[in-house]
Amino acid sequence: MTREAPGAPTEPVAVALFAYRRPEQLARTLACLRDAGVERLYVFSDGPRDSAAADDVQRVRELVSSLDWIEPVTVARAENLGLSESIRSGLDQLFEVHDELIIIEDDVCVAPEFYDYACRALSHYASAERVAGITGLRYPFNRRAFDGYSFDVFLSPRFSSWSWATWKGRWSGFGFDLASLRREIAASATFRPQRAGADLPGMVDGAVFAETLTGSWDVVCATNMLLHGQYFVTPTWNMVENTGLSEGTHFSAPPPWQLTWEREHRPHGPIRFAPVEEYEPILRDYLRFFGPSRARMVRDRLSAATRRLVP
Repeated sequence: MTREAPGAPTEPVAVALFAYRRPEQLARTLACLRDAGVERLYVFSDGPRDSAAADDVQRVRELVSSLDWIEPVTVARAENLGLSESIRSGLDQLFEVHDELIIIEDDVCVAPEFYDYACRALSHYASAERVAGITGLRYPFNRRAFDGYSFDVFLSPRFSSWSWATWKGRWSGFGFDLASLRREIAASATFRPQRAGADLPGMVDGAVFAETLTGSWDVVCATNMLLHGQYFVTPTWNMVENTGLSEGTHFSAPPPWQLTWEREHRPHGPIRFAPVEEYEPILRDYLRFFGPSRARMVRDRLSAATRRLVP
């Protein structure tokens, strides 16, 4: 989808795709981006961590270079930055020339309507400073939570990195200096990470205080959102499938739930965007999804000596 600024030529919203060494999963992700109508694509290909990864990284780059439906701009890293640094440096680089971006990882497959939805949401909430970003992910909590709800999105206090979008100003507002974040948390009378899920206190402990939760750029973003009282725009139907849940940073085994596109629930008219406020009936069921079992999983990964926010 294209966006037109006053006095400027029409320009498609760019997608930043981050890849490492999973060519089979990347192939499906790219096919989904094609079917969604993406017109401008940047691919950040992280360098191999060791010799065992070199062949896979090369296959990823060959796959990207062989695309015939788009001419992506490819940033091929010689060294291995790791996911956190690859995303942070890549977005810093792109926001020097773009005011808004859609961000996808190589194991995230989006539904055909995702790109149009994300572009429209970026336009609608551009001036809403309390909106930190937009996601296409609806976790599989009970759909009865939407009974009687008159909008197609709701506002969540939880950051989501599986298909998301944001603006230059919001991204630059995220602080990644952990010592500064610890000081902000200590000085805040309202910082309650559990309001974004029972697992968040443990994740903030591991990422911000103990610094033992690896690849935790998304937890740092979540911490910033909670400190600033911000929200993510979340759809009432899911547009995300994740093909890497068994091997990602935060999962050592598949979770006891699945993500499937919910295209039967998508709106068939204009998207009804919600006001920037919490809707308690939905948030209650949404946050129940991140309940005690997820909290225990995170807490068990932390030693008692490094916990700050959970007992």
